[in-house]
Amino acid sequence: MSSSTNFATKKDVEIIVQKAVDDLSDVIAQFAFQVDTRFASLEKSNDRMEANINRLTNTIDAFVKRLDDMEIENTSRDSQHQRLLAWAERVSTKTGIPLEY
Repeated sequence: MSSSTNFATKKDVEIIVQKAVDDLSDVIAQFAFQVDTRFASLEKSNDRMEANINRLTNTIDAFVKRLDDMEIENTSRDSQHQRLLAWAERVSTKTGIPLEY
């Protein structure tokens, strides 16, 4: 403000408004930077979590496959055992040699 009057000139108002706009712009820029930094951190955490979930899912899938493979092998072995036992019983009947269980 001019020291000779109690009124602000147009130039005084422009300077005050420009300073307020500059200050507000700085505050908004700082806030935007903080928000961006925070979101970047959250994205990294999310990426790590997704990688962990994918690794866990792959591990579970591998275990399930192993169990399925074992079940198929066991079923095949049991079926073969039953066929051999039936054959041994027929041989036992024809030869008169008893089977020992």
